[in-house]
Amino acid sequence: MARTGDHLPSPAWHLALPVLALLLWSLSGSAWARWLFLPAWVLATQLIAAGGLEAARLRRRAWLGQYLRDGSPWHHRLRGGAVMVARHQLLGALLALVLLVKLRGLPLAAWPLLLAGAVGLALARGWLHRRLAPHVIEARLPAVTRRLLVAPVAGLLALALVGMALWLPQPWLVDLGWEAALLRHLPAGEGGSLLAFFERLAAAAEITRAWAMQNAEAQLSLGAPLALLGWLLMLLTQGALAWAFVRLLVGADALRGEGASGRRLEEAP
Repeated sequence: MARTGDHLPSPAWHLALPVLALLLWSLSGSAWARWLFLPAWVLATQLIAAGGLEAARLRRRAWLGQYLRDGSPWHHRLRGGAVMVARHQLLGALLALVLLVKLRGLPLAAWPLLLAGAVGLALARGWLHRRLAPHVIEARLPAVTRRLLVAPVAGLLALALVGMALWLPQPWLVDLGWEAALLRHLPAGEGGSLLAFFERLAAAAEITRAWAMQNAEAQLSLGAPLALLGWLLMLLTQGALAWAFVRLLVGADALRGEGASGRRLEEAP
């Protein structure tokens, strides 16, 4: 029978490290950011991919458990190989790119929301862990907890970011053509670095979103399509930022959980 302490999740202080690293990244100067971009991209990709791989293997293990006998070697062969890893590495690289580029242009007013999201994730993790403990196999409990947290926490954070984007002041783009809006408000590129290219691309998407939403009523013939374009860009960009942020924290928690499990196995007699 498991002890009561076995069902208590480990403290989530380790989540403060990636949050602090992301904050420093968003505040760093352009020269530092250009040098750190590729290492930060690789590291963020691995954290995001770790959480995605854990959830994918959990789903695969549950599916195989319905059809294969417990002692079948096919459990190991079908649990997920190079194709699964490559798919999650590619998805992780895309989400990491969105996260790092969006954070560079994110106003400081958004950081309280991200910090609240990280704290909420840590608190919800402990609460859900305790609620699931009587029902879920102990070895699968941390992974199941993490998987169930991603969608609701990311969804709430995305809604908060959308509200913040609507509340913050925006440049006046009414009666401007799209090209004129870009020429007037798109920041000049700083060098020809890869990061500068992606930052200008993100800024262009943000200007396009604001232009479409502001001109939807002014140009009645194009009102509905422009409004739809603006809202789609808003939901996609803020939703991708929230999803990537939460997935990175979940991946960091998954990697720490794997390390803790390995230490327990080494200490076991």
